[in-house]
Amino acid sequence: MSHRLAMCAVLLLTPVRPMASVHERPSTQLPHLARQVPAAQEVPAGVSGQDSVPTDRPDGTFAVLPFINISRDEADDWLGDGFAETVAADLAASPGVTVVGRDQVASALTGGTGETLDAAAATRLGRSVGANWVVTGGFQRVGERLRITARLLDAGTGSVTDSVTADGTMDEVFDLQDQIVAGLLRGRTSAVTPTGPERRARTEAGPLPTSEGPGLDNAPAREREAVGGAGRAARAPRAPERGPGSPVPGGLVIPRAEPAGRADGGGLGGPVAVAVSAGVLAGRPSVNASFAAEPPTVDGTLDDAIWRSAARLTEFVQVAPVEGAPATEDTEVFVAFDSTHLYLGMHAHYSNPGMVRASRVDRDRASYSDDTISIYFDTFLDQQRAFVFTLNGYGVQGDSLMGGSRGGGFRGGGYSGGGGVPSGDRSWDALFESGGMLVDDGWTAELAIPFKSLRYPSNDTHRWGFQVARSIRGKDETVVWAPVSRDVSGFLPQMGLLDGLRNLSTSRNLEILPTFTAIQVGNLDTTTGAFPEERQPEGGVNFKYGLTPNLTLDLTYNPDFSQIESDRPQIEVNQRFPLFFSELRPFFLEGQEIFNVQGPVTFVHTRTIVDPRYGAKVTGKVGKATLGLLFANDEAAGKLDDPSERGFGQSANTVIARARYDLYSQSHIGAVFTDREFLGSYSRLTGVDSRLQVTPTASIDFAALTTQNRGVDGLDTTGSMFDGGYRHSGRNLSYNVSAYQIDPDFDTEVGFIRRRDIRRISSSAGYRWWPESWLINWGPQF
Repeated sequence: MSHRLAMCAVLLLTPVRPMASVHERPSTQLPHLARQVPAAQEVPAGVSGQDSVPTDRPDGTFAVLPFINISRDEADDWLGDGFAETVAADLAASPGVTVVGRDQVASALTGGTGETLDAAAATRLGRSVGANWVVTGGFQRVGERLRITARLLDAGTGSVTDSVTADGTMDEVFDLQDQIVAGLLRGRTSAVTPTGPERRARTEAGPLPTSEGPGLDNAPAREREAVGGAGRAARAPRAPERGPGSPVPGGLVIPRAEPAGRADGGGLGGPVAVAVSAGVLAGRPSVNASFAAEPPTVDGTLDDAIWRSAARLTEFVQVAPVEGAPATEDTEVFVAFDSTHLYLGMHAHYSNPGMVRASRVDRDRASYSDDTISIYFDTFLDQQRAFVFTLNGYGVQGDSLMGGSRGGGFRGGGYSGGGGVPSGDRSWDALFESGGMLVDDGWTAELAIPFKSLRYPSNDTHRWGFQVARSIRGKDETVVWAPVSRDVSGFLPQMGLLDGLRNLSTSRNLEILPTFTAIQVGNLDTTTGAFPEERQPEGGVNFKYGLTPNLTLDLTYNPDFSQIESDRPQIEVNQRFPLFFSELRPFFLEGQEIFNVQGPVTFVHTRTIVDPRYGAKVTGKVGKATLGLLFANDEAAGKLDDPSERGFGQSANTVIARARYDLYSQSHIGAVFTDREFLGSYSRLTGVDSRLQVTPTASIDFAALTTQNRGVDGLDTTGSMFDGGYRHSGRNLSYNVSAYQIDPDFDTEVGFIRRRDIRRISSSAGYRWWPESWLINWGPQF
């Protein structure tokens, strides 16, 4: 039993604006309170809407929808209708403005069988009640701090003409409402008489939800009169005091995507993101990708027409240093697609452009020191793995595969108090286009990912897990689009959703890579003066075929690995144990994560197949089952120095099979089998493994494997290995208990075993406080 004691602390060296202290953070999910509006004729963004519901209302007719309670504290639900009623009354008092009655708006909200109240649905609602303008909004409350956000939609075009945010306290609620009304009227005026694009200045980002909360009737009498009443003789009284242990609202900010037409009046934009139901991701932020009529020129400049109609994400929150705080720098990400590619545009803004860190480095190296934006796709929406694509300011590519599990007991302590987001296995490489360039206020980049480079289900429509993360090295800051909480141990269950993908190409991925090599050797015969030569031409071919979008067949014959990246240097002298070299050969990299079994031993290590003559592999996913089957004929075993030695010129056959069934989010049960045979000898391994996420912060890992070996001399040996662990990783308390055992005769010629004859039991515990001020976090670890 081994223990260690340490005291850890993380300091923030750059000043950060302190955030209101909260002891409990609520869920980062939006409630499912989807309203329905009567169906009207669909008018795409940018169309005048001449075919919409006719109206004889004046040009200044507003429809005000109830404001949404983002904090999700039921005690504050009544504020939504109160804000809407007061804003409507103030608008009605303005010259030239007419407001649609509250009863008429409520009737339109509850009637009909339309779709979820996103930007298009709100626009249809406005037309159905004869309004020229639609006001939607939301509010957040943390203690006495209050943020109100509103946006103004043009019911004729479906675009957002302005977005207004007001911050203050409950005692300043009337002033905040005045700011909202004044901003909406300015937005209406600037929309009627354009003054040119003007970037919206803001200090903190505010979310704009798309679902409603309960009405004003649920409010305490005193506050209902103060916030929703007709007079303004008195300030709003404080809300009732919360008892000990009751949750404090606020915390994480739920981001959204900007709708068509920028909130600042510019031209870039797209459909609004909405919270939708998708299993464990129910209520998470969602974005609907826009279909692109023509692809962009991937050069790093955002001047293509595609970005003017693409979905736009602008609201990001911190993962570190202050979890849930608004990002200190603006970020814009645009999402669009066509039948063959997924397109993303990025604009990383900086208040001080001298802070940008960008360099021209090798692939997968930018993440170590540069500012980057990473895109995550969970294409099967199962929280088991994600494809990760990363770019820096020069468009340097990075890609990786990220798994949803952490492994078993062999990892020991496992406690981490830091921030940031995971990156995954960088040995995976995909084909995609990218471009980037530095601009006056930061950098821009473009990304075009072929759908053939991804694996996804064979459906007509697609819904993927989706996340965007940006690192700002100069501030030690990491921000994300879908909020990530330390109250949940996994990253994949906290992703958002990418919706609206449809009509993707059904053509099969076919790749044929022939290779030809030749060696010519000659030497001078000093006795005859002749110069005899010997030629050794060789040919090979690699073949890849997509049986389905999520099932791939790989074939190879006499593969040439001479162009593969060389191994990173390692010190070989004075080593007690063998050295491990990662797999770099393309044939074996395809689907290698499927064969991975977490444990203290690398159970499948394809570098043991040294010189394959031919091989075949099928990898992919069928329903909830992930499958992998590999066969290879290895000539290296018969390459002996003595031609008379037994086995000279013979080859070994290797079979690897892996099956894994996904039970639920971040949980699975699996089995593995490997076999290598040569001249009657064999080395076989069989085993089962499982990972169970028992709570949002706790998981159990287990693996049991056995090996049977017979040498060329006929000697038989058997051995077993067991590995298990329980891990709890919370916001404050984290602990781990684990154990594993490896028998002396446990051996496999298809894997990599550094040590045998080991029994180890380990544990660790740590508690971490998060002041999130000049001292970010601190706490002991045992």
